[in-house]
Parts: sequence; C-alpha cells; structure tokens
Amino acid sequence: MKVSLISPYSTIIDIGIRILSAVLRKEGHDVKIIFLPKNIYVRKEMSRHIITPRKEEEKLQDYTLDLMVDLVKDSDLIGISLTTNHFYDAVEITKKIKDNFNIPVVWGGAHPTAKPEECLKYADFVCRGEGEEAIVELVKKIEKKEFCYIKNICYKNEKGVVVLNPPRALIQNLDSIPFPDYSFENKYLIIDDKVLELTEGILEDFFIKEFREETYITYVTRGCVMGCSYCNNSSFNKLYCGQKIFRIRSVDNVIKELIQFKKYRFVKNFWFIDDSFLGLDIGYIKEFSEKYKKDINLPFGISGVHPVTVSRDKLKYLTEAGLMGVRMGIQSGNERIKKTYKRYYPNSKVKESCEIISEFKDKIEIVEYDVIVDNPWETESELIETFKFLTTIPLPHIFIIFSLTFYPGTELYERAKSEGLIKDEIKEIYRRHYWETKKSYINNLFFLLSDYSCVNKKIHPIWIKILTNSLLRKTWLSYFLYYFLRIKRKRVSELS
Repeated sequence: MKVSLISPYSTIIDIGIRILSAVLRKEGHDVKIIFLPKNIYVRKEMSRHIITPRKEEEKLQDYTLDLMVDLVKDSDLIGISLTTNHFYDAVEITKKIKDNFNIPVVWGGAHPTAKPEECLKYADFVCRGEGEEAIVELVKKIEKKEFCYIKNICYKNEKGVVVLNPPRALIQNLDSIPFPDYSFENKYLIIDDKVLELTEGILEDFFIKEFREETYITYVTRGCVMGCSYCNNSSFNKLYCGQKIFRIRSVDNVIKELIQFKKYRFVKNFWFIDDSFLGLDIGYIKEFSEKYKKDINLPFGISGVHPVTVSRDKLKYLTEAGLMGVRMGIQSGNERIKKTYKRYYPNSKVKESCEIISEFKDKIEIVEYDVIVDNPWETESELIETFKFLTTIPLPHIFIIFSLTFYPGTELYERAKSEGLIKDEIKEIYRRHYWETKKSYINNLFFLLSDYSCVNKKIHPIWIKILTNSLLRKTWLSYFLYYFLRIKRKRVSELS
C-alpha cells in the first residue's frame, strides 16, 4: 500500500513521522514523507542547496500546496502530524487534497489527541495517542476495504456521528519500535516553488543551521509523570490513565541507534529530548554513561530536566561520558504560581539543583533554564519576585522566556475557558507561538536578564533594585535605564 506522510513543521527532523515511516516500511508498505517547512528557504550555491532561516509566513502558499498534491496523487492513505499551532496548516493541506482526490486522510499528534471531534470536521480519521500500532492496523483495514473497530482511531460513522474508539495499551517495550527512518528514498522537501529530493547534503545543512551545530536528536524514554497544568502531556496522560506512562528503552537499544547515525559525517553530538531524562534511576544512568563513553564518545545534551530529579551523582556519571548541555524548567520563582503550574517544589530546591549543575560548569557548556511569563493569574509583584530569584542563580546559564499558551487538553486551558480569559481562540492559541511574549516593562526585564546571561554576566544588584522599584518602573526613567543597560550589555558582548 502507498502511504504519504506530511510534516507541516518548521523542521525536517520530525521524529514522530520518521518512526511511523519506519514502522510502515517494516510491514512492507511504500512510504513517502513530504516536509513543508515555512520558515526556511533554499538557495543554490556552487551546485549545493543551502538552507537559510527566514521570517515565518502565516499560510502555506498555493504553489506549495499544488506541488504537494502532485506528490501525493498516487497515495492510498495520507497522514498528517500536527500540534495546535499547525492546525490551520493541516486544514489547508487536507482541503487541497480533498479538492483533487478521494484519498482518505488521517490526522495524528498532540492536537488531534486533545480535540478529536474538531479534527474530524476535516480529516477522515484521527489517531489519538501513540500511532505506531494504530496506523499499521488502519492500513490493513483500508487495504481489505473492511474498516471497522480500531483502538486509538476515531472517525464519523455513516450517520455523521463521531466515534471515539478507546485507546489501546501503551507500547511498553520501546525496543520493539524501529529507529526513525532517515533513508533518503521517497523523502521530499517543498520550499516555495521547489520540490527537492532530500539528500545527505540538505540534511547536513539543516542540522547545522537549525540546531545546535551538528546535532542528532533522539529520546531514551517516553512519557512524563509530572502532570504540569500547562503541558500537552496532560491530555496524553488522561487518555492513558491507569497505564504505565513513563517507559524506558534499553541502553543497548539507544547505543545501537546512536552508532547507526554516528556514521553521518556531520553528526558531531547528540541531544536527548526526553520529557524527564534525569527521571531515570542512577543504575540506568551509570550503565548508559559507561556504554556511551565506550561506544559513542561524543558530546551530548539532555532536555526535560526537572529540579527534583537533579543529583550530583547522576551528573557526575553523565559528564564523564560527555554531557555538555542541560535544559531545565524553572518556570516561576513564586510559590503560588508554581502550584498553579503543578510544579510542587520550593525555590530552595531549584537553587540547589542550579548550584549542582554549576559545579560541573567546566564540562557542561550549555545550561538553559525555561521561564514562563504572560500568566493572567500572576500579579506584577509575583513576576518581580521571579525576576529577583532568577538573578540569584549561579552562572553560566541562558534563560529561555516563554509566553504561557493555553493549549487544548491542558488544565489551564479548561480554567481559562471557564473564566472567559480566552477571547479569540484562533488568534490567542491556534495562530500564536509560545515565543510571542506580550510587550510589557516586566517582560523586558526578563529579556534583559536573558541578554546578560547569554554573555555570562550578572546585572549589578543596585541596578536590580532600581529597575524593580515599584514607583520607578511606572515612569519613563525606568525605560531609559532599561535601554541603557541593553546598550551596555551589547558593548560587553562585543568586547568579550
């Protein structure tokens, strides 16, 4: 059977789509992957395609959709992966397909998992939760033309009634899942009016320009048990309530994948994008570190670090193996707001974790801390409290500032809806990126702090006291001081 998988994300990595391709190819199906990144363009230089960032457009262009339709015309099934931010891209893609062909379309990903009924207004099928086993069964049913009950798959029956089939059991043996499909056969990249067959050269260029140097991205675990009220994982956890959410690949399976992709000449380091890498126990960390050092021996980074999972022993093993980057969520320095986010730990624990990480600063070169602003339930004084707390965290580090976004399926989305805080769902959620922070003096202070942290500098305590003064920050003088410090920071950066 011929299956086309479409990725509307601003990346050609998309691990989920590549794993589905590998699963279907393992079953003997003919799979095509089409990437539609909107925020890059390609220029040809010395017979080589060079990828360069550009400003993201709001809509997919008609000529891009025309080229996409031509690539999928011989498909028996088309799959689209999407998050909330790409909902309307998926709508445009699906409408274009339906205008030209009678090919069934299935949607999957974070948004379809949270809002299947909404997605079934456009797609023939929706996959909630994990898709590896569900899509294989769906393909078999379509091949035999006897579609019926399939766990995880939702659809509309003959009467137009939405049928939400229950979820199947989560895949507990992650080693049974094939590695992401990074072959170059039937992989296409559509940018502007060009269709490019994906090559190692294009892949290399994308890795280098869009990620941390020459980084290959993968994961060791699946699932997160933290249950943060703002995170998409909450809808996933609700769907699979009662099942073991946090699952772990064997060390040997992870190492085998890394060895396979280490062969690409441009892969110089690895980054693990788990939701909770340090949630692994010390025995696993020790085994992983020893085998990684022996068989891979390249720098690597970890994401999804939670303050309560940081330990000196774990970082000791990992840094000896090559750990060079850590990304941890702080989110807020105010105890009430942290409880709103369901992140139940005191500032003292955050400070302790940051100090432990700082102890390894000779080896951990990249330290990123996530912070959330634009919370409608957070007062100005609580934001100032967070700002002041962040100034006490030891260097080196970089602060990544996010705007709180109410994603469907999350607890905070339901609360905001019930309290009437969401006025325009399309503008405020569907077409808004979590980096689009609101313009305010307090937010400016967070970005100023982030600017200084980028050059490994701290703002002098006197300036902090002046900038956060309750009377001063409401006058034009506060903005003058803010821009003065930005210019000063820029000069420090140029000299360093």
